[in-house]
Amino acid sequence: MGDRGHDHGGTVDLSGVGDLPAVKLVVAPDGPGAIALNASVSGMDLVPFDAQREHRAGEGHLHVVVDGSSVAMIAEESYRITGLTNGSHVVGVTLSSNDHRTYVVDGKPIGAMATVVLERGGQEDLDWNFDVELTGGRVVGGTPRFEVSIGDRVEILVTADLADEVHLHVYDVTAEVRPGSPAVLPVLASIPGVFKAELHMGGIVVFELQVS
Repeated sequence: MGDRGHDHGGTVDLSGVGDLPAVKLVVAPDGPGAIALNASVSGMDLVPFDAQREHRAGEGHLHVVVDGSSVAMIAEESYRITGLTNGSHVVGVTLSSNDHRTYVVDGKPIGAMATVVLERGGQEDLDWNFDVELTGGRVVGGTPRFEVSIGDRVEILVTADLADEVHLHVYDVTAEVRPGSPAVLPVLASIPGVFKAELHMGGIVVFELQVS
């Protein structure tokens, strides 16, 4: 644990250490397309992610994975994941050092996994549902603006011929999109204004949501 190198993707082996850190994970549905995550960590201080922070014994953060894809790096024990489809999801957290190496014992990551099932309501539970299609890096038909009212339950389905992440600003709803696997963004329209949804990597404005 005295190694201060930045070996991203490597490991920090705690085999033989007396008091090992431990992680317990509880996940539960938390509204349409969302999961509430609680990761109880003992024997380790969680510190905010900082790309310049060097490895220090007894410090680290959590990497959160859903269905095999990384979704967040967190330094708090509670976190909300949004933009998920209905069905079964496998959620995992692993304990990582400040320089992003995974803490392991006998070659196994220190972490926890849990499965949660989301059962989103049918279309009759929605006030609005909208579809957006991206082809060749462009929104088919131009960037739409969807107008809804305060309190409306909204679902936006985004299909694309590329892999990226759709992020609705301010509401902070995020969903992964891939060819053959659309992004589903559930929104409870509670904040008035006009908000843009963009591709995380591509920077393309996918749609605007107007709430009034």
